[in-house]
Amino acid sequence: MQKTMAQVDIMELQYLEKIRLAHPSWLSSEDSVLNVAITTLIGPICLLLRAFIRMKLNPSSYIGQFLLDCMSLMVPIIISFTVLSTSTFRLFLIVLIVIICICKAYKIESISSIYQIYPLQEFGMPFLNTYRALVNLCTIVVILAVDFSLIFPQKFHKRYTNGFSLMDTGVGSFIFSHALVAPESRFNTISESRLKRIKQCLISSSMLIVLGCGRLFVTWLTDYSVSEEEYGKHWNFFFTLALVKLLTTMIFCSLPASATNFSWVIATVVGVGYQCLLSLADFKDWIIIGDNKDGSYTGGFIHANRPGLFSSLGYCSLYMFGVQVGRLIFTPRVKWVDHAKCFEKLIVIAAASGLMTCLLHAHIDKSSRMIANLTFVIWQICHNTILLLSSYAVDLLSALYSTPENPLIPGQCVSCSNRKSRSNCCCLLSAINRNQLFFFLIGNVLTGVVNLAVKTGSVEAVPAVATLIAYGGVVCGLTSLLFVFNISTKFW
Repeated sequence: MQKTMAQVDIMELQYLEKIRLAHPSWLSSEDSVLNVAITTLIGPICLLLRAFIRMKLNPSSYIGQFLLDCMSLMVPIIISFTVLSTSTFRLFLIVLIVIICICKAYKIESISSIYQIYPLQEFGMPFLNTYRALVNLCTIVVILAVDFSLIFPQKFHKRYTNGFSLMDTGVGSFIFSHALVAPESRFNTISESRLKRIKQCLISSSMLIVLGCGRLFVTWLTDYSVSEEEYGKHWNFFFTLALVKLLTTMIFCSLPASATNFSWVIATVVGVGYQCLLSLADFKDWIIIGDNKDGSYTGGFIHANRPGLFSSLGYCSLYMFGVQVGRLIFTPRVKWVDHAKCFEKLIVIAAASGLMTCLLHAHIDKSSRMIANLTFVIWQICHNTILLLSSYAVDLLSALYSTPENPLIPGQCVSCSNRKSRSNCCCLLSAINRNQLFFFLIGNVLTGVVNLAVKTGSVEAVPAVATLIAYGGVVCGLTSLLFVFNISTKFW
């Protein structure tokens, strides 16, 4: 057995050398959990700065509001992910200091005026919408920025076998954000029959499968370069989302309705069971190097798509953990003390999962996005809970400085709160949340167009950033137009 394991280790090292030559960034020095968290916190911090800007500068025109959102949200994210990536922590501190100074300069409104802005039973969802919009915004920026190799740092690139990086959070954040608003999270499954839940799941999953097949066909038709090492030969992100949705719905439907109250227990069983399979057998080595011991993705469907197929087990665990956090968020809160308790629970979840991530990474198994092991799952809980917390803090702080005439909570301006009115509104966050799938798809399409039209790997810093801003402006602009005309692309 020792000889066999030694042979496997040698073959894995040989394959990793091949990967290093083909994709040097995949095996370069990894980032840290803290740095990844700080990098993504630029979004919520800039969101708070945007709120204070709107206290003095609140344009009423469509174009004015759109430009304010782009300049205060999209552009800082692009710059912090690229040319200022080595100074992200300094940028974070500078913006934070500016916000603290502004807070001291402005008077906090009384609690009674806040009551007028928000009925307390309705307060609590804005930060969830903020979080989900920021996840989408960061994603569409990164999927193109990574191709500009002269300005996008290697530490942000996806890790091949294990490690932490900004791009490793993409799929995990999407899975987690979808779980937060799942029917099980919103207590919508209590009165629904199992058959109806399965039918709804099949409809939504079928759309994802269609999109996955469409992406597969387009990449084949255009001969667009796609790395097989990420998901496999035929698999892609949409298939993972569909499979996770199907598996988790089947699990919840096979259990009593009250089981959703303890979805974290089910998630733990699935996550630990999958980790045992990876650790106690040679399953992890097989996923990485395959039957041929050379990392090829040939043969049958399962062997050709083993990373995408089996990592879905880890993502199922993450999804069910997300459902548990979602149930916490959707629990009614009628007093401000309820918000404080919810905030405290999220802090405990973030701290506990952060500590567990460090322990698991050091002593059990290093975090791996490719196989979605238990360490990766716990890290994604920590990362996304931190982003949720920061969005929640932005909401609460914005509420304290709001007035009934000018509410500052993100996505909750007067026009966004009353979409039936014809008031001018072009709030970017609300626009993204209204048509998230369209936003993501148009970003992917334009990423392909830019890569086909421009040799992104050799573009210098200034034109690269200009291209990213133009690309982001088009994606956000098209999504905002749909919002302005009250159009929803979701028809199922």
